[in-house]
Amino acid sequence: MRTTVVLKDELVARAKKLSGEKTLSGLLNSCLADWIAQHSKKEIEARLAEEYREGDAESRRISHDFAAIDKEGWPSW
Repeated sequence: MRTTVVLKDELVARAKKLSGEKTLSGLLNSCLADWIAQHSKKEIEARLAEEYREGDAESRRISHDFAAIDKEGWPSW
């Protein structure tokens, strides 16, 4: 994909030096790949946290529902 962008010279120079990329296209592709990976990880972590909270609430509800049944017929030691 071809596009025109305006970038600050000092940012491009520093980024090229840090990344080792020789071309601006390589640098931009590398930056985009890193950005996507970072944001994908954040999305996955947020989804896992939400699923954990939902699972925890369900587990507590089930434990509460079966609390009386768990004690039926068991000897009290």
